[in-house]
Amino acid sequence: MNLLLTALLTATASAAPAIVWKGGINSPPSGPSHISHAIDTNSLLSSLNTNNENSAALSAVIFLVGRNADGSEGLSTLASSGKIPGVQEKHRLAHEVHHHVQGVESTRIVAKDAQRNLGSVAEVTMEEFTNKLSSIAQTEASVEGGNVKITKAEQKRRRAISEADVLVVNVGVNEDASKIDAAIVAAIDSSSVKNVVLSTIRSTAEVKHARKLAVMDKRSAPKKTKSNAATNSNGSYNGNGRRLEDEGNNENNQNNNNNNQDEEGIYYVNMTPNIFAGLLFFFMFVFTAHLGLTCMNMIEGQDVYVKKMPAIGREV
Repeated sequence: MNLLLTALLTATASAAPAIVWKGGINSPPSGPSHISHAIDTNSLLSSLNTNNENSAALSAVIFLVGRNADGSEGLSTLASSGKIPGVQEKHRLAHEVHHHVQGVESTRIVAKDAQRNLGSVAEVTMEEFTNKLSSIAQTEASVEGGNVKITKAEQKRRRAISEADVLVVNVGVNEDASKIDAAIVAAIDSSSVKNVVLSTIRSTAEVKHARKLAVMDKRSAPKKTKSNAATNSNGSYNGNGRRLEDEGNNENNQNNNNNNQDEEGIYYVNMTPNIFAGLLFFFMFVFTAHLGLTCMNMIEGQDVYVKKMPAIGREV
């Protein structure tokens, strides 16, 4: 098994891998540096060499291999099948191999991170990248000179690609593997490209697992407390505010830890003994009141009333 496949299989156990070729820096004689700790796309792209002396050259080209039909990442599939021998050969000249890159969920997300760190970005296909690399200084006039009519949308698209400093190449797993291998090797060997990054879109299972962990971390994070800092009558800030806020945060963290320890072995029931006793008393009171009212209703009085009472001694 070659070194490229070993690196990719090690990386895909937890996150997306990334192989970096940096222009203007000699390749290490001992091979690429293997970085196993987690790194996000912002940190990865900000570490690239962006000193671009040639204004027409590209600061970076980022190849992102798409997912397979089953949702798994596609770069390890290409490497294991042996369809990219040129990239496997260039792997020895790489500067860095990152085994755990976070945030590689789509080309759009990577393009936003690249625009934040490297400059103007354009998302392109393999064919568009090949055309860009073959003629960096291609203009619309040269295209129109060939008597080829193009729409305004196509003109805008070509202008955006021509002015972009960074290209994010969307590589489909169903494309011709030989063309993919040739394009990556051409980008590495080209003097018009300062940096080349080869990575893959994270698998669907990894993205779902990462989002689940993010939700769990958000729920378990302690809530922020309001600052207890006092202000003077003139509105100046009291210097003891930060100390009081830190003490409040520490107290909250300690209370959360104590609560977690106290909750061990506690079982939740539908009602407490006090609630159960109150319910029994309520039903007993209702039953007693109903019985008393029923008994009082059974008492009968005089039904016939006369206007003249009988004489004394003659009641019978």
